[in-house]
Amino acid sequence: MVDTAPLYPAAQIRAAEEPLLGAQREPDELMRAAAHAVAEQAARLLDGPGAVLLLAGSGGNGGDALYAGAELAAEGRRVDALLVGSGVHERARDALLAAGGRVLDDAPEAGGYALAIDGIAGLGGRPALKEPAARAVAAVDAAGVPILAVDVPSGVAADTGEAGASKGGQPGHVTAAATVTFGGLRRAHALSAACGKVALRDISLPCRARGLAGELAAAATGKEARLVRVVEGDRIALRGVDDLEPGEGDDKYSGGVVGVLAGSERYPGAGVLAAAGAVRATPAMVRVVGGAAGRVLDRFPEAVWSPTLEETGRVQAFVVGPGRGTGDEARAELAALLERPEPLVADADALTVLASSPELLAAAAKRQAPLVITPHAGEFRRLADALDEEVPDPEADRIGAAETMATALGCVVLLKGARTVVAGGGETTIIEAGHGWAATPGSGDVLSGILGAWAARPVIDGIDRDREPGRALHRAAVTAAAVHQRAAWLAATTPTRGVATALDIAGFAGRG
Repeated sequence: MVDTAPLYPAAQIRAAEEPLLGAQREPDELMRAAAHAVAEQAARLLDGPGAVLLLAGSGGNGGDALYAGAELAAEGRRVDALLVGSGVHERARDALLAAGGRVLDDAPEAGGYALAIDGIAGLGGRPALKEPAARAVAAVDAAGVPILAVDVPSGVAADTGEAGASKGGQPGHVTAAATVTFGGLRRAHALSAACGKVALRDISLPCRARGLAGELAAAATGKEARLVRVVEGDRIALRGVDDLEPGEGDDKYSGGVVGVLAGSERYPGAGVLAAAGAVRATPAMVRVVGGAAGRVLDRFPEAVWSPTLEETGRVQAFVVGPGRGTGDEARAELAALLERPEPLVADADALTVLASSPELLAAAAKRQAPLVITPHAGEFRRLADALDEEVPDPEADRIGAAETMATALGCVVLLKGARTVVAGGGETTIIEAGHGWAATPGSGDVLSGILGAWAARPVIDGIDRDREPGRALHRAAVTAAAVHQRAAWLAATTPTRGVATALDIAGFAGRG
């Protein structure tokens, strides 16, 4: 099973904090525990002497920042606090002053600081910064001072990752070099690059055996969205991908045969790339159906050609769309595939056809066999516009957008991007690439081939495809997206490679 971490909505975090807050034996005991984690993380980032600027709002995160500043000041650091909220956490402010820190009357010259700590807004913060916080953050950014955010960068919504837009030349949100959070990851940590490197710390009380992480785990519903990290820094973080080595009793069919309907006389390269992804992803057979098959077979003689869909032999999953066209022939082909019982991956031109054809979109929604669609943001919006219900915009709420469309169409949605969201089959998973090497022409065609190969496998991530088709297809999509991003990183970082082309990415799709 691919290693994942749960992502908790803000409401679950607050509920898990309640028993700890109720068990406190002195004021702000839990806040001080959080502040200690902030101070430790700040010291790691500073790695030496340097002054610290606290940007403290009026809520709990402002208290965390002020108490953390008190610890840093007690160690002999210069710590200044700028109060940017409508009020101040008085006990935390007094602790800072008692430790030798200062509370400033006006915004300072930010260039004199080695680190700023963002304690402006907490979990309930909206995606926007108000004055004077926006002005203070602008000064810190202009001076190039790195920012450590507490919990979630201010101006970034914890549940959606939506970030406030700049206004009047001032930032709408904090862009952190690092974020320290407590107990469990928030959704924004998987969805927003503004979080920087996220450090997860548990917080607890001496009087209780279970800390915040334990409370969250005990109350987990099992329906939380989950995070897969592919690359962290200069190493592969992805773990748990199924072993691809065939067993003694396996043959070319037993690993799951995928049928690829991609490419055309006008766009032959898309067929080559989709087939490349499928051929390289698993040891099983790849059938290429129609299109500019000669180009594919010249490149991949191990593939088997079928002139038409009706003449195709044994297949466990189909891929349709990349470079296939949007004319009458492509529409008829997609209509036929939607009526078949095998899992279907619809990408690229197939999504354009779906969005422009109410009849085919209705057929997709009524389809009983598993279906996964793989839109980027633009394709997603076109599909959303064709539906009869309100769908969130993927830029504002990627999880909500993917989940809503998955429910509307009764399918799995793989919303592509550096933070890919896979929703449907009763699960939601975010794949964080950790790099940008997959953003290259033809990369999506390769992904569709990889996904088709994984969707054809009889057992995916320990799930029997025939018994639980929706869950199995979800796991296939998660695995394919993660493998694709791993392959892109390997292709770009392998000596003599450099820039990763789409075909290079395909070449690493089966590598561990």
